[in-house]
Amino acid sequence: MKKKVTIFGSTGSIGLSTLDIINQHKDKYEVVGLSINNNYQKLLEQVSVFSPKIVSIKDSISYEKFKDENTNQSLKILNGSDSYDDILDYDTDIVVAAITGSAGLLPVVGAAERGITIALANKESLVCSGSLITSLAKKNGSTILPVDSEHNAIYQVLDIKNKKSISKLILTASGGPFLNKNIEDLKDITPEQAIKHPNWSMGKKISVDSATMMNKGLELIEAHYLFDMPKEKIEIVVHPESIVHSCVEYSDGSILAQMGNPDMRTPISYTLAYPERIPISVDKLKLSEIKKLTFFEPDFKKFPCLNLAYLSLKMKKSAPTVLNAANEIAVDSFLKRKISYLDIHKVVEKTLNKASISDINSIKDVIDIDCESRSIATELINS
Repeated sequence: MKKKVTIFGSTGSIGLSTLDIINQHKDKYEVVGLSINNNYQKLLEQVSVFSPKIVSIKDSISYEKFKDENTNQSLKILNGSDSYDDILDYDTDIVVAAITGSAGLLPVVGAAERGITIALANKESLVCSGSLITSLAKKNGSTILPVDSEHNAIYQVLDIKNKKSISKLILTASGGPFLNKNIEDLKDITPEQAIKHPNWSMGKKISVDSATMMNKGLELIEAHYLFDMPKEKIEIVVHPESIVHSCVEYSDGSILAQMGNPDMRTPISYTLAYPERIPISVDKLKLSEIKKLTFFEPDFKKFPCLNLAYLSLKMKKSAPTVLNAANEIAVDSFLKRKISYLDIHKVVEKTLNKASISDINSIKDVIDIDCESRSIATELINS
């Protein structure tokens, strides 16, 4: 039987890569639902190729345009983020959660409540909600399969049944486009420079996060909750070649690593086919052609966002939620040229200092804290 797939964020980089894999294995997968923000023209193409049963378009103008141009009469078309639950009411085996930022939280919650397997590309869900999502998934029998290349790599080599034998998790970081720049060179960085990642093809927001290394900070928090590992046993190392995607060190001194060329289709295919593997058309890694693999500690002075991520994880409670919300506002403002590149970490730090840090006991708490933090960050930027 074909595995039924629903994709939240089907026109983003993860969504497009997922559909590319499905297109290579139409005998194995059936697309049930697709969700987008506003790229209705790309959605029209996807509908013509994959014939889903239901789609959701968040933007109202794009929704009207899609309805006018759609020729699939049997397709159910929904509008607004409130329609996420309606999509999940359609029978599906795996949800690919690829909506960027905290906006992707609700589809993850909905999938976890229904016991659906989650291919999690939205790291912010775990960053914002702490252990709420993992607990909800465990309660309802929902398996969370990480799509992020680092967490996917750890998942592949982690002997979770013998957790006591794990010394530490090692998250690798490319260092982004400014790895070899001095701090003084970062004063006049433009959005165009920040989104040019040397190894990966990603969306603008995550590319800026990679440049500031906030992305690695968010991954630190995600790993803490996803693998139930204390922050003291999670290490970040810079690895510019992006060949080793992450490692697990064991008590006997062994380090197991997952390697491959930097292509998100590899971890995505792993989650789609789990617990099996499927062949996909990616360039295979040729070890004989690798001249060197380098690893070194990150520069916390040049990348202060990393410090803020460690600080928020130390503070616990709602601090990671505040961190993520403030960062989303700051990055968006940088991309719109309202603030400078070096202002990003300042906005996040000031928001962390100003926001009230409290316990998180429900998804409503997460949403309330997220809203409050965005308001604080916005006020700081405007003033």
